[in-house]
Amino acid sequence: MSREGCLDTDEERTWDAATLAFRLLDQRVERDVQASSGLPLTYYELLVLLSKARHRSLRMSELAEITHTRPSRISHAVGKLAAGGFVERVHCESDRRSWFARLTDKGVETLRTAGAEHVRSMRENMFDLLDAEQRAQLLDISRTLLARLAPGAQDHATRVLQETL
Repeated sequence: MSREGCLDTDEERTWDAATLAFRLLDQRVERDVQASSGLPLTYYELLVLLSKARHRSLRMSELAEITHTRPSRISHAVGKLAAGGFVERVHCESDRRSWFARLTDKGVETLRTAGAEHVRSMRENMFDLLDAEQRAQLLDISRTLLARLAPGAQDHATRVLQETL
Protein backbone atom coordinates (compact mmCIF):
# COMPACT_ATOMS: atom_id res chain seq x y z
CA MET A 1 0.00 0.00 0.00
CA SER A 2 1.07 3.53 -0.68
CA ARG A 3 2.11 5.45 2.43
CA GLU A 4 -0.18 8.25 1.25
CA GLY A 5 -3.31 6.15 0.71
CA CYS A 6 -4.12 4.53 4.06
CA LEU A 7 -2.87 4.22 7.56
CA ASP A 8 -1.13 0.94 8.22
CA THR A 9 -2.64 -1.35 10.86
CA ASP A 10 -0.43 -0.08 13.68
CA GLU A 11 -1.10 3.57 12.78
CA GLU A 12 -4.84 2.95 12.57
CA ARG A 13 -4.94 1.16 15.94
CA THR A 14 -2.90 3.97 17.53
CA TRP A 15 -5.12 6.69 16.05
CA ASP A 16 -8.35 4.92 17.00
CA ALA A 17 -7.23 4.21 20.57
CA ALA A 18 -5.84 7.71 21.16
CA THR A 19 -8.83 9.58 19.77
CA LEU A 20 -11.34 7.37 21.58
CA ALA A 21 -9.44 7.53 24.88
CA PHE A 22 -9.16 11.32 24.85
CA ARG A 23 -12.73 11.81 23.65
CA LEU A 24 -14.02 9.63 26.49
CA LEU A 25 -11.69 11.27 29.02
CA ASP A 26 -12.90 14.70 27.93
CA GLN A 27 -16.54 13.59 28.22
CA ARG A 28 -16.00 12.07 31.67
CA VAL A 29 -14.20 15.10 33.06
CA GLU A 30 -16.80 17.41 31.49
CA ARG A 31 -19.61 15.41 33.10
CA ASP A 32 -17.92 15.53 36.50
CA VAL A 33 -17.12 19.26 36.35
CA GLN A 34 -20.59 20.11 35.08
CA ALA A 35 -22.22 18.05 37.83
CA SER A 36 -20.29 19.96 40.51
CA SER A 37 -20.54 23.47 39.07
CA GLY A 38 -23.18 23.53 36.36
CA LEU A 39 -20.53 24.75 33.93
CA PRO A 40 -19.34 23.08 30.74
CA LEU A 41 -15.65 22.19 30.79
CA THR A 42 -14.79 24.92 28.26
CA TYR A 43 -16.33 27.57 30.53
CA TYR A 44 -14.47 26.15 33.53
CA GLU A 45 -11.23 26.39 31.51
CA LEU A 46 -11.92 30.09 30.80
CA LEU A 47 -12.38 30.69 34.54
CA VAL A 48 -9.04 28.96 35.18
CA LEU A 49 -7.28 31.22 32.67
CA LEU A 50 -8.83 34.32 34.22
CA SER A 51 -7.84 33.18 37.72
CA LYS A 52 -4.19 33.02 36.62
CA ALA A 53 -4.16 36.52 35.12
CA ARG A 54 -3.29 39.82 36.80
CA HIS A 55 -6.41 41.35 38.30
CA ARG A 56 -8.20 38.12 37.29
CA SER A 57 -8.82 39.64 33.87
CA LEU A 58 -7.81 39.18 30.22
CA ARG A 59 -8.75 40.85 26.96
CA MET A 60 -11.30 38.87 25.02
CA SER A 61 -8.80 38.68 22.15
CA GLU A 62 -6.20 37.17 24.50
CA LEU A 63 -8.67 34.51 25.63
CA ALA A 64 -9.33 33.67 21.98
CA GLU A 65 -5.60 33.44 21.22
CA ILE A 66 -4.73 31.32 24.24
CA THR A 67 -7.58 28.87 23.67
CA HIS A 68 -7.25 28.78 19.86
CA THR A 69 -10.92 29.68 19.66
CA ARG A 70 -12.72 32.09 17.36
CA PRO A 71 -13.43 35.46 18.99
CA SER A 72 -17.17 35.01 18.41
CA ARG A 73 -17.14 31.79 20.46
CA ILE A 74 -15.23 33.48 23.28
CA SER A 75 -17.70 36.36 23.20
CA HIS A 76 -20.60 33.92 23.43
CA ALA A 77 -19.01 31.96 26.29
CA VAL A 78 -18.11 35.10 28.23
CA GLY A 79 -21.66 36.36 27.69
CA LYS A 80 -23.04 33.18 29.25
CA LEU A 81 -20.54 33.38 32.12
CA ALA A 82 -21.42 37.05 32.68
CA ALA A 83 -25.14 36.24 32.71
CA GLY A 84 -24.41 33.72 35.48
CA GLY A 85 -22.38 36.25 37.45
CA PHE A 86 -19.10 34.31 37.08
CA VAL A 87 -17.34 37.04 35.08
CA GLU A 88 -17.98 40.63 34.15
CA ARG A 89 -17.22 42.41 30.90
CA VAL A 90 -15.17 45.56 31.33
CA HIS A 91 -14.27 48.13 28.67
CA CYS A 92 -10.56 48.64 28.08
CA GLU A 93 -9.59 52.15 29.25
CA SER A 94 -6.98 52.63 26.52
CA ASP A 95 -9.04 51.18 23.66
CA ARG A 96 -12.81 51.51 24.00
CA ARG A 97 -13.29 48.94 21.22
CA SER A 98 -11.69 46.26 23.37
CA TRP A 99 -13.28 44.37 26.21
CA PHE A 100 -11.85 42.50 29.16
CA ALA A 101 -13.39 39.51 30.88
CA ARG A 102 -12.86 39.74 34.64
CA LEU A 103 -13.45 36.91 37.10
CA THR A 104 -15.93 37.84 39.84
CA ASP A 105 -15.94 36.63 43.44
CA LYS A 106 -18.74 34.22 42.49
CA GLY A 107 -16.51 32.93 39.68
CA VAL A 108 -13.66 32.38 42.15
CA GLU A 109 -15.92 30.42 44.50
CA THR A 110 -17.31 28.34 41.64
CA LEU A 111 -13.78 27.71 40.42
CA ARG A 112 -12.80 26.33 43.83
CA THR A 113 -15.63 23.80 43.78
CA ALA A 114 -15.24 22.90 40.12
CA GLY A 115 -11.45 22.86 40.44
CA ALA A 116 -11.52 20.28 43.20
CA GLU A 117 -13.81 18.09 41.10
CA HIS A 118 -11.67 18.62 37.99
CA VAL A 119 -8.54 17.49 39.84
CA ARG A 120 -10.35 14.50 41.35
CA SER A 121 -11.73 13.44 37.97
CA MET A 122 -8.41 13.89 36.15
CA ARG A 123 -6.60 11.83 38.77
CA GLU A 124 -9.23 9.10 38.86
CA ASN A 125 -9.63 8.81 35.10
CA MET A 126 -6.08 9.47 33.91
CA PHE A 127 -3.19 10.17 36.25
CA ASP A 128 -3.85 7.35 38.74
CA LEU A 129 -3.90 4.90 35.82
CA LEU A 130 -0.45 5.94 34.57
CA ASP A 131 2.90 5.44 36.25
CA ALA A 132 5.56 8.19 36.25
CA GLU A 133 7.21 6.87 33.09
CA GLN A 134 3.91 6.78 31.19
CA ARG A 135 3.08 10.33 32.31
CA ALA A 136 6.50 11.49 31.10
CA GLN A 137 5.95 9.72 27.76
CA LEU A 138 2.51 11.29 27.38
CA LEU A 139 3.95 14.72 28.11
CA ASP A 140 6.70 14.18 25.54
CA ILE A 141 4.22 12.94 22.92
CA SER A 142 1.90 15.87 23.60
CA ARG A 143 4.73 18.39 23.26
CA THR A 144 5.81 16.79 19.98
CA LEU A 145 2.28 17.06 18.58
CA LEU A 146 1.84 20.63 19.84
CA ALA A 147 5.14 21.69 18.27
CA ARG A 148 3.73 20.63 14.90
CA LEU A 149 0.10 21.63 15.32
CA ALA A 150 0.49 24.90 17.21
CA PRO A 151 4.13 26.00 17.29
CA GLY A 152 4.79 28.22 20.27
CA ALA A 153 1.23 27.89 21.58
CA GLN A 154 2.23 26.90 25.10
CA ASP A 155 4.96 29.52 25.19
CA HIS A 156 2.53 32.17 23.92
CA ALA A 157 -0.12 31.30 26.51
CA THR A 158 2.48 31.32 29.27
CA ARG A 159 3.86 34.65 28.06
CA VAL A 160 0.42 36.30 27.89
CA LEU A 161 -0.44 35.11 31.39
CA GLN A 162 2.94 36.21 32.78
CA GLU A 163 2.56 39.65 31.21
CA THR A 164 -0.72 40.07 33.04
CA LEU A 165 0.60 38.91 36.42
